[in-house]
Amino acid sequence: MGSGHPSKPVAYVRNMEHHFADMVTKRVAAETEHKVRFIHAYAGKIAKVHETLEAVEKGLLDIGGWCVCFESAKMLPMNWDYFTPFTTGDIRKQVAVKRRVMAEHPEVYDMLDKKYKQKMIAMTGFDNYGLGTKFKWDDVSELKGKKIIAAGPNLPWVERYGAIPVTTSLPTAYNALATGVASGFIMFPGVYFGFKFHEPAPHFKIVNLGAQAQTIMTMNNNTRKKLPANVLKIIDEAAASYETVATVDSYESEALGLEKLKKAGAFVTTLPTEQQAKWAAALKDWPNERAHDLHKEFAIDGPAIMEKYMKYMEEAGHKWPYRYQFKPIGS
Repeated sequence: MGSGHPSKPVAYVRNMEHHFADMVTKRVAAETEHKVRFIHAYAGKIAKVHETLEAVEKGLLDIGGWCVCFESAKMLPMNWDYFTPFTTGDIRKQVAVKRRVMAEHPEVYDMLDKKYKQKMIAMTGFDNYGLGTKFKWDDVSELKGKKIIAAGPNLPWVERYGAIPVTTSLPTAYNALATGVASGFIMFPGVYFGFKFHEPAPHFKIVNLGAQAQTIMTMNNNTRKKLPANVLKIIDEAAASYETVATVDSYESEALGLEKLKKAGAFVTTLPTEQQAKWAAALKDWPNERAHDLHKEFAIDGPAIMEKYMKYMEEAGHKWPYRYQFKPIGS
């Protein structure tokens, strides 16, 4: 079992290593005649962040934890929450709403089983995205011309406002900031502190771009077929428990991360709500463009799915700073 990300500073990985693996090991020993032993391979020991889907598909990993953000070509439909920035900052709410949409539209993730020989057994995510920078700023217009790094699918959040996008991942971001390759990083506070990004980029702005249910745990289909039914049942139940525990851990990581950043001497400030609305308005056409990309590339009704998502998020109590509009397919 593995992930491209390290365990200790990343909620979804540390709960794979500890909560999920521990629960499976103990329950299988106590409730069946079998024993399970996990071989842990995190921080890219077997597969880097952009290789984990393929590693599970090929059986190099029996179980993998990974962010769909690094598989936008194969898993673009699962990135739709990235395409609606300034969504809820509460990852618990995000997971619940995304699960609601997925239950009605399995086409956004069933390619995992149909094409990539694996089953999604859990989904969790990241806490509220902010923006850490090497420089002080107060108005979103000050980001124009600045090199900002992110995972990839969320780079348009700043690119559409005139920033220069630079794609990277957690393992390489520190050096990018330290060497001047970039002067900012779109990141959530828990991990921002955990990876010590505040050292090269001490200004962390709470901008409320939103929490993202982007990390999933998948299991190789052939591995599942080989396991006894009672063991597989325990794995799936432990995965459901992991989803809840890891999501709460991620949620709590936001406040804890902000507190630790302040204690470490970082400059933590909040972008005013009117600036957030200004930023969201500048992105107004992008969600619709991405929704139609889902239809063009995957033949699914992206506009209807993303409109439903925004509606369900409103029903869950979220107030969008800008209400994105989607043109129906064929209009």
